[in-house]
Amino acid sequence: MSSQTISPSRLAELAARIRAARNSEVPTATPTSIANEERVSGVASTSPLLLESTLTTSTTDKYGNHITYNDAQSSFVKMAGVEGRSAVLIGAAGTGKTTCQKGVVQALIQSGRAGILDSQGHKHLPPGQVPGIVIVAYTRRAVANIRRNLPADIQANCITIHKLLEYQPVYYDVEDPSTGDTKTTMKFEATRNADNPLPTSIRTIIYEESSMLGTDLYGKVQAALSHPVQEIFLGDIQQLPPVFGPAILGFKLLSLPVVELTEVYRQALESPIISLAHRILSAKPILPSELAEWKKPGQMTLHPWKKKISWEDALHTAGHFFISALNNGAYNPEEDVILLPFNKAFGTDELNKIIANRIARSRGATTYQIIAGFNKLHLSVGDKVLYDKEDAIVQDISPNPTYYGAQPIAASPTLDYWGFDPAFHATTSDVGDGDIDLLLNQIAASETGEDRVKKASHIVTLKMLDSDTEVRVESAGDLNSLILGYALTVHKSQGSEWRKVFLVLHQSHNTMVSRELLYTAVTRAREELYVICEPDHFVKGIASQRVKGDTLEEKAVYFKGKLTEGFTLEG
Repeated sequence: MSSQTISPSRLAELAARIRAARNSEVPTATPTSIANEERVSGVASTSPLLLESTLTTSTTDKYGNHITYNDAQSSFVKMAGVEGRSAVLIGAAGTGKTTCQKGVVQALIQSGRAGILDSQGHKHLPPGQVPGIVIVAYTRRAVANIRRNLPADIQANCITIHKLLEYQPVYYDVEDPSTGDTKTTMKFEATRNADNPLPTSIRTIIYEESSMLGTDLYGKVQAALSHPVQEIFLGDIQQLPPVFGPAILGFKLLSLPVVELTEVYRQALESPIISLAHRILSAKPILPSELAEWKKPGQMTLHPWKKKISWEDALHTAGHFFISALNNGAYNPEEDVILLPFNKAFGTDELNKIIANRIARSRGATTYQIIAGFNKLHLSVGDKVLYDKEDAIVQDISPNPTYYGAQPIAASPTLDYWGFDPAFHATTSDVGDGDIDLLLNQIAASETGEDRVKKASHIVTLKMLDSDTEVRVESAGDLNSLILGYALTVHKSQGSEWRKVFLVLHQSHNTMVSRELLYTAVTRAREELYVICEPDHFVKGIASQRVKGDTLEEKAVYFKGKLTEGFTLEG
């Protein structure tokens, strides 16, 4: 049976026929979530004869090529799509996870197990006749990539986990015990929870990039479910383990049926990026003399440093390289990303400043110095940032009227991201010398140190791109967790994909370069990869394995990490 898209009317007709064929409705859900295959198998029992007829044997991959399922893919489509069991699918890049997931979705729809989704007022789920399947990922970039490979009828069912939980800024009035004053504080919280559960018509939740899903966020989804659902986890254990804590994938690998895809499709290997990824996984080093052979104009470049230089000189050189790339269009900050192993020294912190400063100056943006505790930030409206592990854009920057600490340098279109304004050699501020009351308040605040630690000089309004909400960030602690988002660490890039990826490596990064870091960075590129590296990075890095273990079980334990306190597999 060939792959096809089912219209909403056909879907409703097919679902009605199947319900009539089994002469009973789906059993009433109990108010608890499902996390094991025995309970999942009872969600929607259907005639085995009818189920077998829905199993497709071929489809098209994300490149548009017609393919036939291999044995492992057929097994997973049958298990998850036909039998409706919760399960885990893992595989490296190019093994067909996306293709397999597409087959599962189609089988669930055709078997009638998906049902019809009633969004019940959910802000981000589509209304109308669509299947009761929700496909979620941690980042909007991952969601965009998944949508491109789904039938049109179900693309709107693919959203970020933050949108599924309807994250919103929530404001609280709290009393300061030291002064008795009432202050307003903001927390970014899930508004879907046990008191406001997710729609009961959701039959299946598919977690893409589940190696990036922490047990804390997964627990919030479980808490928001008042009914049993089928759970499907897709992931790649060849990547770096997450830095934020244990990944739910480690637990599910040890508690659910697992299918691992190991066969790499020939069509995928036609991409030099996928070929390089599997060369890295093979543990076969790429010698310095081979680097030039990997050059494919417009697709891949492995460019070694010509000689050993200090990290300071390397940073200076990289800064000039990216400014030049900005000027000639080789680097587009809207679609491309720069990856490095860490933040400090020759890392993302300084490179972000170089790029943000160049962009701000080129568009004549006003730059603000923001004092947040003992730190100083420099931002402009329109900057790309990362806040609470989510992509965001700076929408507005305004003085904080409740801040009475030391005053920042005045905002200016000539103020740079290191706090120097060539138009004003002396430090200036937004506060006039004649405002005696404000100056007295500043002196009092500086004596207690309270505002300097807790409050920030400005309020920054962000457009959160993954959850599609606006938040106001005003405390010093929250602003200090906000970082520029042009250059990211490889760890922070997980779960996302960009048109073009620049991977910058230097000898000062040697202790961080591993097989998993190289593989993770390389597979973030959708169309083009440009690597700047030491000549031996693809020798030493490939030889260094970060995720310990040779078997699937051993790697699962490594991903599992330490169990979060209070967390159970049932949520």
